[in-house]
Amino acid sequence: MTTDRGTAEAPLPTLPHHGSRQVPPILRDYGTVVLLAALVVIFSLTTSVFLTQSNIKSILIVQTVTLCVTLGVMFPLLVGEFDLSAGYLIGFVCMVGAYLGQQGQGAAVVILAMLATGVAVGVINGLLTVKVRISSFIATLGTGIILQGLTQGLSGGSVLDIGIPRLVVTLGRGNAGGLSVSVWVTLGLAVVLFYLLEQTPTGRAFYAIGGSERVAFLAGIRTNGLKVLAFSVSGLMVAIGAIFALGQNGSASPSYGPDLLLPAYAAAFLGVTTYRGGYYNVVGSVVGILLLATGFDGLSLWGVPYWVQPVFNGAVLLVAVMIARAETRQVRVGA
Repeated sequence: MTTDRGTAEAPLPTLPHHGSRQVPPILRDYGTVVLLAALVVIFSLTTSVFLTQSNIKSILIVQTVTLCVTLGVMFPLLVGEFDLSAGYLIGFVCMVGAYLGQQGQGAAVVILAMLATGVAVGVINGLLTVKVRISSFIATLGTGIILQGLTQGLSGGSVLDIGIPRLVVTLGRGNAGGLSVSVWVTLGLAVVLFYLLEQTPTGRAFYAIGGSERVAFLAGIRTNGLKVLAFSVSGLMVAIGAIFALGQNGSASPSYGPDLLLPAYAAAFLGVTTYRGGYYNVVGSVVGILLLATGFDGLSLWGVPYWVQPVFNGAVLLVAVMIARAETRQVRVGA
């Protein structure tokens, strides 16, 4: 995916060569959905707990955090860039919130500080990429390492679990209408981002930049500004996920965060085979998260050991990238 620099709103057609492998139509259009449905059927038939209300609610609550990170990393991907700092950023933002809570700050200060921290880091990542012209892969990796050090410094190497504001806990654990507050908020954010990308000129500009930054620039699109905006949205979404995580866990651990990066990218790549084939999109990312969550939850109910989760996530990521690359090539051939 790194050489394609995203996907274009109107990809240029290329001539297919003889013997090229084609993705079957059902996988091309509904691959993630088909796999998700298959897993649901398999785990429903093999375990009695999988389809219970408590288990489904548990899956949804836990995955709100990962979905926020996924929607975050999706925006740099839209403009042909990567954000590898997201996993470290969510841990740092959680620690900032816990540290301020421990100092006696109220919910308003804690939440605003967490959101501001996420956006600020996103802006820094964007400026390093478009102004300093450091590869986003290197820039965000460097930022992430710095954030990891700052997280350790704030925590003193300890878990902070004192003084978490009640509102933050409510956002993470509270219920409304039969679902967690965090689930409702995340779904609302997904709808807003869906509208932004599908129905506004800004969304179309994001796709255009990812397809060809030079062509987008010549067409009058402010490519640098929109790239910074993409990284800023990434930081904001990660910060929102951090608020949910702090509320759900009731604490901030210096080791929390990096493990979320891999499933987030796996879900974003899986989204390419859902809803809009060949394009990163919100609907596909949501389905991708549900697929990963369903797979791991079902495997856990089967009693597989803990180390299977990273193996499962890594395997899904590889498959997702291969399908996404094939999907993108077919879009370019058929469009």
